[in-house]
Parts: sequence; structure tokens; C-alpha cells
Amino acid sequence: MVKSKPELERVPTGIKGLDDAMAGGFIKDSINLVAGSPGSGKSVFAMQYLVNGAKKYNQPGVYITFEERKDKLTQYMGNFGWDLKDLIANKKIDILEQSPVDIKKATAKELLGLKFKIVRELKAKRLVIDSMSAFSLLFQNDFEKRTAHMQLFEMLRDWGVTALLTAEYDLEEHKSTHLDFEVDSIVWLYNMKKADVRTRALEVYKMRGSKHLQKTFPLEISDKGIVIYPEQSVF
Repeated sequence: MVKSKPELERVPTGIKGLDDAMAGGFIKDSINLVAGSPGSGKSVFAMQYLVNGAKKYNQPGVYITFEERKDKLTQYMGNFGWDLKDLIANKKIDILEQSPVDIKKATAKELLGLKFKIVRELKAKRLVIDSMSAFSLLFQNDFEKRTAHMQLFEMLRDWGVTALLTAEYDLEEHKSTHLDFEVDSIVWLYNMKKADVRTRALEVYKMRGSKHLQKTFPLEISDKGIVIYPEQSVF
């Protein structure tokens, strides 16, 4: 008798159409990259992942920002109808301003105080790091970067969270990096220009150990956040 393979537990994004394209969402406890050019919607996507987790699935989340102040991020994301102050007050989400230098020290010493905050206080199931581009600038060569990534990933897996990392990429001239091979999945966010019009789109480029729909979806940043249109074509 042939035994069927066990189904992988999923962590849904809560974005209609996208979870179907990923067989239910990100794989539980995986590390996932959301990459694209400036203005493609990376930070909005990342925060929507946390907000949906908190409100729809009762999964607390933490947003670690390297480049944006907490108050500015909270104000900006409020434009999408997300009351982050309320979610923070109710311990559903936390936003941490974090120096990349502190993260660098933590990966080397394995002493980061965030571990207590995330696991013990908030009992977080979702985590965002925005952005890996800022983190990677701390290291002088590829060997140092790859070592730092491995140490950081080890910490994330120890925390038992499903992590989403943002990074800036020029997707039109994209060349593979070590990070592409180290993460469990990759979602590309495009901000393409054709003639005098820019069009946003999303592609699930990679999902390790799992099937996914190989299609580029039209994407809109609406007043409620990221919306994709699975039945439409980009052009």
C-alpha cells in the first residue's frame, strides 16, 4: 500500500487569490522573500501579512524595521484602514525599530533580546524583517553575507515563526544572489513601465517543496492594501 504524503501546514496571507496560487499560503515556519523595486508594494504586502494574521487567524506578529520609524510606519499604514495602534495595544502586533548593527551583533552572539519579546511576551507566529537590503550592506563580501544570513535564519527557525523578508531588487535585470537560494519561497513584486503607464504585478517565483501557480498576476495597491486579480492578464 502506498502511503500518501502528509500535507504541509500552511500560513495564509489572507490576500484573496494569492493563497490559492500557493496551495493555501506560505509553508509553516518557513522563511520567505518578497522582493521588488522601490514603489512595488513590499512594505504594504509585509504589513498586510501581519494584519491579516492578527485579525483573521489570531496569529500575533512582529514587524522589524531597519529603515522606517515606528510612528511614521504606523501613520502610513493607517491609510489602508489598519489601526496598528489598537493591534499593538492588544498585543496582536508589535513594531520594532531595530538597528542593523544590533542584528549583526545578535547573529554573532545569539543574544538578541527580541527572542524573549517575540516568543515569551507576544507569542508571535509571524515575523517581518524590512529590509534585508539594509542588513546585507553591513557585510563586505559574499562570504560574510552568506554566513550572516545563515545565522539569522537559524535564529528565525528557533523562534518558530513564519518569516517574511523584504528586499530591493531590479527585477528587469535581476541576477541571482545567495539569498535567493537560501529562502524557502520567493514572491516578486513588479512595478513595470510600458509606454507611459506603470503596471504593478505579482509572481510566485519559487516555493520549495510545494507546487504553486506559475503565473504573473495583475496587482493593485487599493485603499485596503494589496489586491490581486487571478483571472486577468498583466497586459
